[in-house]
Amino acid sequence: MKFKRGVLAAALTVGVLALGASPAHAIPPPPPGGDLLIVYTYYSGDQVIGQRWFGCSQPPGQWGTLDGTLKVFFTPC
Repeated sequence: MKFKRGVLAAALTVGVLALGASPAHAIPPPPPGGDLLIVYTYYSGDQVIGQRWFGCSQPPGQWGTLDGTLKVFFTPC
């Protein structure tokens, strides 16, 4: 019985470590130089369902639904 508990504990530990080692889905860094308009665009399939933006010394804004697949765009001002 102790052997089964040890194997179960080892398998659980390996599983937790493997889950923690999965790659992160980070936002890519902006290209170097200059002021940028950063636009977060949200998609449902191929359709744009919302956007959020900031930068270029302008007030931030948004429209639509901020849920779904996210893509980030960096546009020079």
